[in-house]
Amino acid sequence: MQQSTSRQLYAYWDRVRNGRLAPRRFEIEPAKIASLLPETFIAECSDLRVYRFRLAGTKICEQFGRELRGSDLMSLWGQKDRDAFASLLRNVFSDAAVGHVLFHAYTEADRQAKFELVLMPLIHGQSINRVLGALTAVDPPFWLGAAPLSRQEIIELKLHWPDGAPSFANPPAIRAEHSIGGAEVVRLARRRFRVYEGGLD
Repeated sequence: MQQSTSRQLYAYWDRVRNGRLAPRRFEIEPAKIASLLPETFIAECSDLRVYRFRLAGTKICEQFGRELRGSDLMSLWGQKDRDAFASLLRNVFSDAAVGHVLFHAYTEADRQAKFELVLMPLIHGQSINRVLGALTAVDPPFWLGAAPLSRQEIIELKLHWPDGAPSFANPPAIRAEHSIGGAEVVRLARRRFRVYEGGLD
């Protein structure tokens, strides 16, 4: 995680989690992360296929040129990226992993901006069915927010477990390739994942 919003939100989520699998949704206090809210969102998983924005920060909506609340997080991606992103989300919701995505976003005029997306699991009721996220531009260009972003293209996806990799280090859909500096690089579909065993990447 490179962006300040991502790192601060992760640190807050980890403090509230306090060694548990994930914090509860009601434990997240907006007043404690007020400065991060414009680039923060919460999405709800209804059936591991639909992930609706329940809240979306004003800056995120401004950059995409529309109100995202109520829309499907999956709708941000083209068909070629949806399978890989859905697999990442399944790990976040099913295995309490933290997801990290780098992607390019484009306007209709093909202006390009790079973004970092971080996804952290939340417990609501008896299961993980919410995600707390941050969506932040990397070195935002001067025009960002003036022209809506119309399509996105994923560059890289990563997973890590704050307390170390789960016992099932090689789930069926993921095949380990090699290790780099304590982080396991894995491939899922056509995208690359890097799995970190605890701490910030």
